[in-house]
This record gives sequence, structure tokens and C-alpha cells, in this order.
Amino acid sequence: MGFGNGRFARVVGEFEAAVRGEAAALPLAFDVLLAASRQASDAELRAAAPRLAALLPRLGQGPDSTVAGLVAAGVERGADAAGCAPPVLERVRVAFEQAAVLVEGWAAEGRDEPSLADYDTYGYGPVVAWRALPRFEAAALVLLRYPAVRRALGGAGRAAHLAAVARCGARFRRLGHAFAVLDDEPVLAVHRPTGARFALRASGLGDNFQLHALLAHALIGGGHLPGPAPSRTAVACCRDRDGAAPFTEAFALGAADGSRVRNRDRLADVPVAGGARLIVLDEVPRPRTWQVRRLLPGTVGELVLEGVLDRVLPPEG
Repeated sequence: MGFGNGRFARVVGEFEAAVRGEAAALPLAFDVLLAASRQASDAELRAAAPRLAALLPRLGQGPDSTVAGLVAAGVERGADAAGCAPPVLERVRVAFEQAAVLVEGWAAEGRDEPSLADYDTYGYGPVVAWRALPRFEAAALVLLRYPAVRRALGGAGRAAHLAAVARCGARFRRLGHAFAVLDDEPVLAVHRPTGARFALRASGLGDNFQLHALLAHALIGGGHLPGPAPSRTAVACCRDRDGAAPFTEAFALGAADGSRVRNRDRLADVPVAGGARLIVLDEVPRPRTWQVRRLLPGTVGELVLEGVLDRVLPPEG
């Protein structure tokens, strides 16, 4: 149930005033905002999101990760993702870069968890940043569901985020995959046993498990290559349906240079050849079966067959 009568909007206004005014008023205004947000309606969160996003450059550590989460909640409820995302993702990047100082220090000492002594060793900023990473990760994963947000990052922005997240270790693998998602990306699949070539275009794929299943759907399910096609449920789980479904390995995936394309990796890791991500499809001697799902729930995955460059199977009929 929402506050009604504009009460939540007034709370947001009081928080804005505190952020832009006396620092002493900020802790209380933040506490009131947080309490009020738990009862805010979808419409109230949606309206507040751009106002709160605009405040992020002024906020210090602590409140920033919580406000980022509120912005993401507003976007989930219909606020403009592309307009709200830049200040949130900038704070995400800064937090990961700050926390990386701590993580790299632990690695040198053979640890993977903080201790009270880290405040003295590394300072307040890196420790607080580390503790805020789960909240920043959750907010970023929501915002990166939207193609407009991903496209606005650009190559340099994406590289900076990927570098910052990678420095903080494997526990943030999912966020690294989210920042690496490509849209409208040309893919050239070459079926080595027949020499057939297929032009495709990929968007929103979180990992190559998802890519593998959608390749099998487009090429085997589309009647262009022999073999068992994935089920409709498996395809839906790789596109836009929650949950998982069994999928039997259709191809051995390789790159143009002969290296293996691993299912757990990303399309962005596949080398470009001739202006497209080139994937070589080989036969699988002993196919395995696994559960396929979207690594990034809420992100719609697509792999569209744009052209058959060499036909190897005769048309039916």
C-alpha cells in the first residue's frame, strides 16, 4: 500500500533538500526515506527513481548503494531505464574499483574475507565499498536487463566496468557476464562436417549455454542441419521464460583459431573474424545433457537466423 496524497514524494523532497543542504540533516532524512520506501506504491517508486538517481553523484558511501537499489526498483516499475542508469552504474564502477584494493590485498595474504584490522590496513573506503557490493550488484543486474542501458555503455564504458568487476573475483561472475552482454551482434556459424555457413544476429545472451541451445534451435530446429532439436520449453527458458529445462549437447563449439568455445563463457569472448563472432560447429561423439536457463533472469535472449550462406540439406517436399 502506498503512502498516498503525495506523502512519499514529500519524503523524497526532504531527502533531496538534506543532500543539497546541511550534512547534519542527512542521516535522519535517509532513515525516513528508507522506511517510507517499504510502503511506497509502484507509481511512487517509478516517479521517485529519476529524482533519486540525480542525487547519487552527491551521496557518500553507505547511502549510495541503498539509493541505487531504490532507483533500480523504480526502473522495474516503469521508470526510464536509460535515463536513470548512468549515475547508478558510475557508482557501481567506483565501488568495485575501491573494493578491489581490499580484495587484491586479501589475495596477497591468502585470505578471502575481511577482518576488523582491514579498516586500519586499507582504510574506511575500500571496506565499506566491499560491504556494499551485493547491493550495487543487484541494482546493476536490474538496469542491465534493458538493451538501451547496455547500448549506452559503449565499448570504453563496458571495458571499464568489466575490468573493475573482474578485480573483485569470481563471486561476481554473473555481473561480469551482464556487463559483457552484446546486442545486435553478428554471428557466423560454420558447420565443419558439411561446410554450411549461417549468418545470425545475437542479443541479450548471458552465456554460451544459452547461445548453444539457441544455435541448435535455429539450425537444427529450423531444418538446416541434422540432429535432435531442443524442446520448445528449453528454447523458451533461453529466451524469456523463468526456470530451466533439459538440453542435449548439439555441437562442439570452437573458434576460428581452433580454440574451444566454452559454454560457461560469453559471446564477447569469441574472437571476431570478418566482422562477426565466428563459431565453428563440430560433431559431438558422446553428447551430454544439462539444464539450460538464462544466466541473467529478466534479460531477453535472442538469436535470429538472418541467412543461410550455403545450403546442404535439400528443401522438404
